[in-house]
Amino acid sequence: MPKKNKESLESNSKSITAASMEGKLKEKLESTGIAFLCLAVSKNSSSPISSLSGLVGMVCLILTLRMAHKSLACKLKARTELKNKSWKMSKKNSTSAENLLEMINDSNQTVHPDFENAEMKMVDITNNNITEQSTMYHYQKRKHLYLEDQDINLKAELEKCQKKTTEEKVVKQQSNAKKVDNRVDKVYTIGCFDLFHFGHVQLINRMRELGKKVIVGVHDSRSIYKLKKRVPVDSTEKRMMNVKTVADEVFCIAGCDPSNFMSCIVNLGKNETALYVRGDDMPDFPSREVVESLMPIKLLPYTEGVSTTKLRKENYSHIAPDDEEYLDKIN
Repeated sequence: MPKKNKESLESNSKSITAASMEGKLKEKLESTGIAFLCLAVSKNSSSPISSLSGLVGMVCLILTLRMAHKSLACKLKARTELKNKSWKMSKKNSTSAENLLEMINDSNQTVHPDFENAEMKMVDITNNNITEQSTMYHYQKRKHLYLEDQDINLKAELEKCQKKTTEEKVVKQQSNAKKVDNRVDKVYTIGCFDLFHFGHVQLINRMRELGKKVIVGVHDSRSIYKLKKRVPVDSTEKRMMNVKTVADEVFCIAGCDPSNFMSCIVNLGKNETALYVRGDDMPDFPSREVVESLMPIKLLPYTEGVSTTKLRKENYSHIAPDDEEYLDKIN
């Protein structure tokens, strides 16, 4: 904190303390004077001032009046000084405004081809009150937004931006043209998908990388029982719904030989391409001859570490492979 401000704060603090002490002293004197006068009246009601108590009371009251007069005089003096200070500040501001106007008038004497004459109305601020003046002051303002020596050609800049935008569009189109989708239009597979697991999901995701539309056939429960000599754990409906979460289309194979089902499902339009995907754990799958006549076949690597057989032994060993009652229940 600056030394001057610190001294000012200390002075104000001392003034406040002195005023507080003076007020308390005045109250004490006043109450003491009244008390002594009351005591004098009680002893000698006809002439209380003649007694010592009466004299002490009168002295206390006179001192009280004297201190009150002095305090009032100090307040009036401070108010007068504050008023004089405000008047000096307003006069100083007025003088600064006049100096500014003189500077503006002096600058207006200089003639420049890029400027033109203009006028404005000034206002005067006195004691936080804004007073509008009737006098109009003349000055010079710039004719154009840009100076001629800056040599800014807006038309050329605009053409440059348009050319850059066009070039960026061409580059983007060329980049998009290079990203050709080489996938076939439709990719097919058929399976049981019992106890739907990570290996099934990975197979269908690989199919998605090879074809734009993934179509999966799911065997019903009885055809699985005939093919694998064991009843499935999940129902046909549940297995189809599990596959649908990652495939585009799902259809049911209600038989051991899916040849006729594939012939009905596969419906390729003009110039449409297709691919049949199968895990390499069973290359000689049912209906292979029919599928080969409709589309190429691609065998994908088998996912190690997970299988329906392993999950069934670990969690569903209580379901007998030949439990036909369970089969009737889930089919």
